[in-house]
Amino acid sequence: MRKNFLSDDEISRRTFLRAVGALGATGLTTVRASGTPGHSPAEPAAPKRLGTVELDLDGIHKWDDSNGDTWDPFWADDDHLYSFNDDGRGFGKVQENLAFNRFDGESLSSLVGVPVNSMAEYGSATQRGKDNATWKACGQECIDGVFYGFVSRNVYGNESGDHLMRQTAFNSSLIKSTDRGLTWQRTAEENYSRPMWPGPKFGAPFFVHYGKNGGNVSRDGAAEYVYAVSTNGFWNDGDSLILGRVKRKALPRLEPAEWEYFTGGNGKASGSWSRRIDAAEPFLKRPAKCGETPICYVPALGIYLLISWYNPKVLTKWFEPSGMMYDFYQAEHPWGPWSFIRSFSDSFLAPGYHMYGPTLCSKFQESHGSEVRLAMFTSGCQFEDKPSGIYKAWTIPVVLRTEVLPPCDMRAASSPEVKFSGGWTTVANSHAEGDGVRESRHQGDSLTTSFVGSGIEYVAQKAEGYGEVDLYLDGKLQKKIRLGLKNFPVLTGISVFQKHGLARGRHDVKLVNAGTGPVTVQYLKIYR
Repeated sequence: MRKNFLSDDEISRRTFLRAVGALGATGLTTVRASGTPGHSPAEPAAPKRLGTVELDLDGIHKWDDSNGDTWDPFWADDDHLYSFNDDGRGFGKVQENLAFNRFDGESLSSLVGVPVNSMAEYGSATQRGKDNATWKACGQECIDGVFYGFVSRNVYGNESGDHLMRQTAFNSSLIKSTDRGLTWQRTAEENYSRPMWPGPKFGAPFFVHYGKNGGNVSRDGAAEYVYAVSTNGFWNDGDSLILGRVKRKALPRLEPAEWEYFTGGNGKASGSWSRRIDAAEPFLKRPAKCGETPICYVPALGIYLLISWYNPKVLTKWFEPSGMMYDFYQAEHPWGPWSFIRSFSDSFLAPGYHMYGPTLCSKFQESHGSEVRLAMFTSGCQFEDKPSGIYKAWTIPVVLRTEVLPPCDMRAASSPEVKFSGGWTTVANSHAEGDGVRESRHQGDSLTTSFVGSGIEYVAQKAEGYGEVDLYLDGKLQKKIRLGLKNFPVLTGISVFQKHGLARGRHDVKLVNAGTGPVTVQYLKIYR
């Protein structure tokens, strides 16, 4: 949000198999698609259909020293992640309409944010022009060593006149940097007076992310073209998405006349593209359910993903959503056809808090058996600029599975099959799924239950000051589970432990308060 004050190719199968072999001892493969100019593009591989997608809410990570929204980190040729942010100071000190930042570090959880450019020429945070609009950054990418970012004019939803109180986005342009974000061409004044894409039709463009330095992928013409996707002129709750592309070698010229737009049919055919943006045909139509978003290629699966995000109810006050939905879609080609996978709400957050503005990152994708994990960046509101606030950059791991998990049954804490030992109490929490939260404050308190099935999942509430749980399965310690949070609101319905592929038969599970603070249980899931 802006505050007011959705397959022919992947990384080379041979390269992928060599990586698997090299890391075979752990079963874990980090997917790193090369993007070095002059290298042959990766070979095609058959796309793999997803069985399901999950958000690993137990793995949420937030940068407490950041501030702002619309984080869309791209993987540059120097192996760093870089990102604009909107309406905030980023990792710097001054609140701006947009700012440019770098993430340093070897792993996702160890990344440290560094301010690069305050982008002061685009104005201080919420600063408007004569058109009553503010500057906002949209999508961004590194292509062949050059950084690119889309910028557009935006009018906040409480001032846009839109009947759904949507933030309008229009008059977009593309800027570039050849010195890693220190300076940018075109200027803000050029973009204001002579926008590359006047009007709303390409008002909120985001790149298709293929990997490091723009990726080294041959499928769908990605070695020849750069693709971008845009809503029909809205930051939030847009109605549709269209796809544009430009020759990769022509991109540096920043010439809109060289772009063409998907008009329907088979995107591999030249006849499915037109230089006229008015001829563009949406590849996804979802009235009031298309927030601005990038598309991300997943090389280990040979598929594309996008997140269609939206408010489930019409806003009555800017920007105070009653909830937020993230709908995941998959396709074999950037033009589709796109198919729905699964929807997620932000009801796991404490009342009054919401997430919005998701993007999927091409770096730190990890393949493990039938699973692929990748990072979703997002932000949230309320909007306090303090360490405990969520108007910041944060990530949630996304788990993609090609295998469908067996059906499961919920075993509530109140079930007679669940036995408690010690001083467990019921915590009143209308926000929690199931029949509430059971809490223990004493070391050694335990919960035991037996089940017949192929898997078990433990769902709990997490909060600041919570302690640790020792989880035993069939008498063996499986994991010490931390339920404590730092600088984050209370989280409910969090899957903190899963174990699948158990031998058919009877199993015993035991949860023990390890004595480091209060611990909770909401319910268990038993997989058949």
